[in-house]
Amino acid sequence: MAEPQAACVRGTGLSRRALLRAGGLGSAAMALSGCSVLASTAGVGDNVRVGVAWSAAELEAFRAVLAGYRYGYELVPLGDDIASALGARTAGRPDVVAMPQPGTVSASIDDLAPLPDDVWQPAYDGIAGARDGRHFALPFKLAHSSVVWYRKRLFDEHDLRPPQTWSDWMELNQRIIDDPALSDAGIAPLALGCADSWLLAVSFENVLLRHFPATYDKLSEPSYDPDLWRRGDVEEALRMLAGMWVVPGAVSGGLDRALVLQYPDAVQEAFLYRRAAMVVAPDYAESVIRRFGAPEGEVDTFTFPAREGTSPPLAVAGDLLVVVKPARESAWDLLRYLAKPQAPMPWIRDTGGFIAANPETDDRYYSTTERRLAREVREQPIRFRLADQLGPVGGRDGLGRVLQQLVRALADGTPPATAAREAARKMVTIAEDAG
Repeated sequence: MAEPQAACVRGTGLSRRALLRAGGLGSAAMALSGCSVLASTAGVGDNVRVGVAWSAAELEAFRAVLAGYRYGYELVPLGDDIASALGARTAGRPDVVAMPQPGTVSASIDDLAPLPDDVWQPAYDGIAGARDGRHFALPFKLAHSSVVWYRKRLFDEHDLRPPQTWSDWMELNQRIIDDPALSDAGIAPLALGCADSWLLAVSFENVLLRHFPATYDKLSEPSYDPDLWRRGDVEEALRMLAGMWVVPGAVSGGLDRALVLQYPDAVQEAFLYRRAAMVVAPDYAESVIRRFGAPEGEVDTFTFPAREGTSPPLAVAGDLLVVVKPARESAWDLLRYLAKPQAPMPWIRDTGGFIAANPETDDRYYSTTERRLAREVREQPIRFRLADQLGPVGGRDGLGRVLQQLVRALADGTPPATAAREAARKMVTIAEDAG
């Protein structure tokens, strides 16, 4: 998932929003021609165009990865419109796309070229599937999404312990709320970034997966009954979240303020401004935390709590590299470069918040926390994020919008059970309309 901030590829001041307003991939390529990163193309042909969803620090980190590539390339940042790159047939469409949504890859597989056998590893089999014995998507970056970041020193100083279960977590939140030393200092249990609805979706997916994995798996199927959204497990997961967020003092700044906070703001609320003890965010929040110099010893994580006595899968996301037909030789050359275990090293070393899909990537430059999270993703059962598998139903105008409306209803005084029931009803309608 890309950070929702404006970014420029070369320094022309072209923001992501301005780029998207330009409309279409042809316009995007034309608009970016003045700030693309170009290099010698001797022996390869035209520059290979690389479509990405990343922006801001993540985009700069990927530029550092590409700095070692020996031939020419152009970066085409597409933000939330990244799916449009797979079916496009304009002159400026990308050749290689870093796609964050496995569901979109599956739906667009006829537009993709099969991968050469020499880039595939058996370790990828559990991340990206095959069709007719051929692979079409190369795992590049993984994201551990069952992560709660917390202020370790604050926990230690106040004898707080990371929760193991949901009831533990509710009790922990109440302890923080009731502690005069913390409340007087303006510290709330949670930071919540509702303006970026995908962050709300991460919390919902984790509650559903870590408590009701069978229902999560049914919703992940390509053809599922939309009425599943009205199932008791879904409504209960929504009610659990609503019940946590609505507690007075639980969310830093209150729900009204949370509705205008974006993802980086929520992370900074905990680790820069220190107004929250915890924040739910994927492993790549590390790159945000690093920017303002929070000491590693003051930062730690715990795994999103699960139903007591169970060990359900972890939620993960990932960026999969695909080559759009008709494939040019330069596209395959770049893909092979990115497939090398050392390719992501600049991102891991200098920016952080990166888990390499390639198991042969040297982990010496991971932080202690990121190394542990990478090991969890490799060693424990995983499921891809539900929103990334549902297409528009899981996007900002589907699940994301419904969760924002749930928070708004809570802020306006709607009881959690009522808000959860209404959110489930809306999801049924959205899923039915999507066909």
